[in-house]
Amino acid sequence: AVVSTQSTGSSYCLDDNLPYMYSLWQELLSNPHFQETDRIKALLDADVAGQKDQITGSGHQFALTRSRSHISPLGELNEQIGGFKQAKTVQQFHSGDIQRLVSEVAGTHVSHSDRSLFSIALNTTPDKVDENLEALSQLLRGVPDIRSGKDYGIITRDIVAVESVNEFVKINNLGVNFCARSYRAVAASHPDSPTLTLLASLLSSKFLHREIREKGGAYGSGAMMNQQAFSFFSYRDPNNLATLSVFDQAVDWANQGSFTDQQLQEAKISIIGKLDAPTAPGARGVAEFLGGLDFDQRQAFRTGILNASRSEIQEVAARYLSGDQPHGNVVVGAETETSKFRDLGYGIDTFGQNN
Repeated sequence: AVVSTQSTGSSYCLDDNLPYMYSLWQELLSNPHFQETDRIKALLDADVAGQKDQITGSGHQFALTRSRSHISPLGELNEQIGGFKQAKTVQQFHSGDIQRLVSEVAGTHVSHSDRSLFSIALNTTPDKVDENLEALSQLLRGVPDIRSGKDYGIITRDIVAVESVNEFVKINNLGVNFCARSYRAVAASHPDSPTLTLLASLLSSKFLHREIREKGGAYGSGAMMNQQAFSFFSYRDPNNLATLSVFDQAVDWANQGSFTDQQLQEAKISIIGKLDAPTAPGARGVAEFLGGLDFDQRQAFRTGILNASRSEIQEVAARYLSGDQPHGNVVVGAETETSKFRDLGYGIDTFGQNN
């Protein structure tokens, strides 16, 4: 499989400032100042300095991204551009040759500043459509139309896990754990996606919160359907192996249908409430433009949530989360825990200033 990514930029302004907004886009696309190496170095300094705080505050996201990287090409791509691998790349740039980095960034800008690769969404009021279209046309006329036909896919092989992967990521002086487990699932448009989403809501509020947050003392926990994966996680967790055991128990709980009809109904109401929440005028159409579900697919998803039965939830739990389904287990924790996980056969990775 080939999984591609996209660079996304956005802006908004008051009607009176339209010329200035398009002028800024023209400057960004046509005349970037990559020669300002001091500014680039300052940005790298700030990024590296804030990495530890970022992981301490959002370590569950890093653990989730890493766990998904073991089960699908989409997960591996997201690890490269937004996980530990990306953070390590920033550290390498920071300690390396800044001129080489500038050269690579400038080359990437040239190859991606190709009008034939652009997709553009415009959200405005009816009386400003013509003015925006004229300004947009003028902007695009100043951007090259290379039509190189180049494939910018990053992952060009399918990742089909044949066995589960267990990994411990050690970080110096980290006083808590972040645990995650991911199973390969389906795209949002798949018929099983609504039922899996409902299962995630049930597990989060009716099982994981009680076992991991209330009993285990973690700051948070949950299950989610996202990025073609079904995932469990814990946040700022004093436990690690005990939490992974709770994930096992959660799968059994779902397979056995150990939830009440009232709990199922409450989960449906919670999800429908989020689906039906008002959309800000400026955000209308954005999700669909970026590759999300169209109107008919959203309606089918909504209907799938409402119609899901207990037996259907048990069926998808058995199909996607059963014991023989490969998954990625990742624990992000303190360096002092390394020997314990090494003895259990976990792969060990290190994140810090001296990777």
